[in-house]
Amino acid sequence: MNKITPRQIILLGIVYMVPFVINGIRSISMAKQHTYVTYLVAAIPFMGVLWMLSRSAKRFPDQDLFQSLVGRFPVIGRGVGFLYLLFFLYILTRDIRIMVDYTRVILLPNTPFIVTSLLIIATVVFIVRGGRRTLISLSEIMGPIVIVALLFVLIMLFKDFHLENMMPFFHMDIPGVSEGTWLVLSSSGQIIMLPFIISSKDYRYRDPLYSLVIGTLLIVLVVLTLILVIGVPVAERLMYPSYELVREIRIADFLDRFDLLFVLLWYPFILINMAISLYVICYGLKIMVPSVSGKMMAAPIGLLSLSCSAWFFRDTIQMLDFNHQWAWIALVFEIIIPIGMFVLLRPRKTPLKN
Repeated sequence: MNKITPRQIILLGIVYMVPFVINGIRSISMAKQHTYVTYLVAAIPFMGVLWMLSRSAKRFPDQDLFQSLVGRFPVIGRGVGFLYLLFFLYILTRDIRIMVDYTRVILLPNTPFIVTSLLIIATVVFIVRGGRRTLISLSEIMGPIVIVALLFVLIMLFKDFHLENMMPFFHMDIPGVSEGTWLVLSSSGQIIMLPFIISSKDYRYRDPLYSLVIGTLLIVLVVLTLILVIGVPVAERLMYPSYELVREIRIADFLDRFDLLFVLLWYPFILINMAISLYVICYGLKIMVPSVSGKMMAAPIGLLSLSCSAWFFRDTIQMLDFNHQWAWIALVFEIIIPIGMFVLLRPRKTPLKN
């Protein structure tokens, strides 16, 4: 496999961080017109976490974090690795349920749940079976396209901005912003995926940092556009506010359904995001259990995540209510354990030989 370039790492991180965050702005009901602040604040601690993970990985040349954990602590390292596999399995399960509900509400309302679910997971499995190079290539294609599309939406809606929707600008509800930051913290923290699947020789600290910064700025731009165009009272009551935002675009009389074109671009973007989660699970399982083929496990794990998406949640509302508890779980995996890795994950000292 050819060496991964910094641009590919940055785009891979953006693809994994942005899609589902923009699809549903979870903190707008708490932070109101200062929702954009919650994403900026949530990104700050992960700048330090990425630095710690980068330093931990650099201690083990030519290895990623899964390999260094297993190599340094064969038992405890595998235990921590399996916990991370469960962590990413839940992320995949949640994203599948969100995507299935989104498809049934926006695109195919009359299609049975099982049919929509199988079509989505089959596509994700085929992407993962292509390996990491397929994921990177798809991210290189779709990442810039979606970024340009988001900027295009911003430009087209500029004439509909209503600055009064940001008022009062300087009166910030600190408790509301704090609660909103707590909810979106786990979304920003998903960027820690990069050191787990990319060898330490292939990236530097600034690569995942650029992913975090660019991804956060894109989210902030979408949130500001949403508030300025639709307003907080309406946006906080919408299940998919970003979709409604795109529907506000009208280009003369020949293109009044720009939302369909945007969904055409957005759907592959989200499928790649879910494929990254499945790839992390399959790759990590291969490292934890060398006799297991990660490629062959893509379909079974995909079907398991599909089943869990139907078992874990009765509906989307129940899944959204779990976000408050999920933030505590994500705190352990995205901040506390990486700090422990930074402190404890060091190469084994070899005795001097005469």
